[in-house]
Amino acid sequence: MMAFWNSFLAVYQRELRQDGGNPLAYVFVASFVSAAILLAFQVGGLFEAGRAELVAFFQFHPWLFVVLMPALSMRAWSDEARTGTLETLLALPVPTAALVLAKFMAAWTLACLMLGLTTPLWLGVALLGPVDHGATLTAYLGSCLLAGAYLAIGMAASAASRSQVLSFVIALGVCFLATAAGLPLVSSTLAAFLPLPLTETLASLSMLDAFSGFERGVIEARAIVYFLAVMALGLCLTGLWVDNKRGGLR
Repeated sequence: MMAFWNSFLAVYQRELRQDGGNPLAYVFVASFVSAAILLAFQVGGLFEAGRAELVAFFQFHPWLFVVLMPALSMRAWSDEARTGTLETLLALPVPTAALVLAKFMAAWTLACLMLGLTTPLWLGVALLGPVDHGATLTAYLGSCLLAGAYLAIGMAASAASRSQVLSFVIALGVCFLATAAGLPLVSSTLAAFLPLPLTETLASLSMLDAFSGFERGVIEARAIVYFLAVMALGLCLTGLWVDNKRGGLR
């Protein structure tokens, strides 16, 4: 067990160093922070409601993450294959689970740091009036879990493809479908072709449906289990594909 965590920490630190030395990571973080705040003010009307709350800020996170999380995760494995370092990485005496988990946690750390950089907006709103800090903290927790779910999907797509562009497109498509399934327009369209129980089941599996409780400041066990299950599924698929590539090197 100690060997597993030592391997995990070594790969995790490697990934963080690579992200820290990559100018694109800073562009990525700046893009999210600026886009999230701009949407909250210009589209969501953050101050127009006349209430000190951040609902207008969090409601756009699923749609931002649909694009940004696949972009963040697309290089995790496909870039290793492109640069020729994948063979070296897989040849190391590191368990596949440690490799997969370390790469995922490094990307998730960056995503959570990205969210943390938006907290000045929270503090600014709190200066203007009483804010439900518990509800806001819950919404941030939901955003972190949502980002992790999208990242796990992106990791699986990256492991399955040698092309960053292809992995991005695959992850973007899956994430969009997993999100849009909860929209009334999509549900009503699917209801014309599918049985109602199946349509309702698909809508209940939407990322939007799972995230909606966190937006309201409510922590639902069902939503937490859902996000963790998506992460587990994405990482398991990633591990299977990485194991398959490892087998091809033997």
